[in-house]
Amino acid sequence: MSEWSVRTRAQTQGRGDGDTSGDTAAPGEFVIEDSLGYLVNRVARSIAHQLAEEIRPAGVAIGQWAVLMFLWARDGMSQADLSRVVAIEPPTMVRTIDRMVRDGLVTRIADPSDGRVSRIHLTDRGRSLRDELVPKAVTVNATTLGPLSTSEGRTLRRLLVKLLERTGDSTSRSA
Repeated sequence: MSEWSVRTRAQTQGRGDGDTSGDTAAPGEFVIEDSLGYLVNRVARSIAHQLAEEIRPAGVAIGQWAVLMFLWARDGMSQADLSRVVAIEPPTMVRTIDRMVRDGLVTRIADPSDGRVSRIHLTDRGRSLRDELVPKAVTVNATTLGPLSTSEGRTLRRLLVKLLERTGDSTSRSA
């Protein structure tokens, strides 16, 4: 018999104590909707969905967004560096870059000092999308933070960065 009970918030409300904060879960009880991983994942998915809807008319997929952001910040990054900072596996990055080349957003050029390294450069089209798409991301971020006060929004960002730094994510400051 397991020592842990996994419940949804609705099941927990049926206990009759009326408190669903997660801090009051009984010993050995895990309330799914109070899990930090669940909450952060749901918020991230919601933001990604909103942003995907905003950038789709420009012919950019959500999987290409992070690559564009980092290339707008530092054009000519290696495919391996992009994989690291975007936090996706190298084979997935290869497929993403392939689609971006196909869509005319980037070019892949062998590094002059090491032909095994591919440098990814924005095309004129990829570069020109910055001023169209960045304001859309700013709006999505503002909409997401809308229910929070300015101070709460700053605190949330600061705490998320702190958690990323704690997990050893070296891109947390640059993302």
